[in-house]
Amino acid sequence: MQPDVGWCGGLTTLVEIAAIAKSRGQLVVPHGSSVYSHHAVITFTNTPFSEFLMTSPDCSTMRPQFDPILLNEPVPVNGRIHKSVLDKPGFGVELNRDCNLKRPYSH
Repeated sequence: MQPDVGWCGGLTTLVEIAAIAKSRGQLVVPHGSSVYSHHAVITFTNTPFSEFLMTSPDCSTMRPQFDPILLNEPVPVNGRIHKSVLDKPGFGVELNRDCNLKRPYSH
């Protein structure tokens, strides 16, 4: 199963989905969602890995999924994210207040 924490109903629902999957012998690999999924994944016993989305334009570099919106978002090193990088208050990321996002349209 590959639920997305941002679409399935949040972290609580993701944990419930993982528990249901585990009771049926199924694996769960949450879809993307960066730190929001990584925190859950390290607690699941039926998750062999965490998905990391390559978000650089040409997929040649490791770039945080929510860059430039969030600061301190961890990226894998040699294919791994150690749980110690997640050991911070909350999800360990901060809103980048200097980020000036522009929408392609306005209402």
